[in-house]
Amino acid sequence: ELSPNLVSKWVKAFQEKGNLDHSGIQDIVSPSGIKQLEEENDQLKKLLGEKDLEISILRDVLKKKNPHLLKRLK
Repeated sequence: ELSPNLVSKWVKAFQEKGNLDHSGIQDIVSPSGIKQLEEENDQLKKLLGEKDLEISILRDVLKKKNPHLLKRLK
């Protein structure tokens, strides 16, 4: 969960620099915080990949069992 203080620091940094590249984040978040965010990002990417695979498998099953329903999903 993000603290309001952290969000306001990000907004201020964005307003001052115009963007938040990785170096700008390092000024705001501790190295351990960056590592934690990177790990969370990796976990979320993995979850998203699993969900995409699950959707693909379900569409294939639907296509084989009920091809007339597949048109509704697209």
